[in-house]
Amino acid sequence: MVVICAGTTGYDTMVDVRYLWYLQKRYQGSHLFNDEQATAFNDLVREGRVRTTLGHTYDYDESGLSHQLMEQGALPEGNVAVLINAPERGRTDLP
Repeated sequence: MVVICAGTTGYDTMVDVRYLWYLQKRYQGSHLFNDEQATAFNDLVREGRVRTTLGHTYDYDESGLSHQLMEQGALPEGNVAVLINAPERGRTDLP
C-alpha cells in the first residue's frame, strides 16, 4: 500500500496505475484539509482535545520487525509508524 499524507494542496502526481495494479499496490490518501484547517486540527491534537491512535513507532532499521509482527498479528494496539529521517522520537512541535 502506498499512503500519501498531507499532499492535498498542490503536488500533481502522475502515476501509471497499470504498474501499481500489476504489483497489486493500492493508494490510500486523504483530501480532508486545506492548510488552515490542518493547522486548526493539529492545534486540537496538541491541546489534547483529539487523541491520536498511534500505538507504537519503529526506527527505520526495525521496519522488517514491524512487518514480521504484522504478519503474526502481534502489533501493539493502534496505528504503527516507521520513522524515516525523523530527528528524534516524541516530537510535539512542528519545525
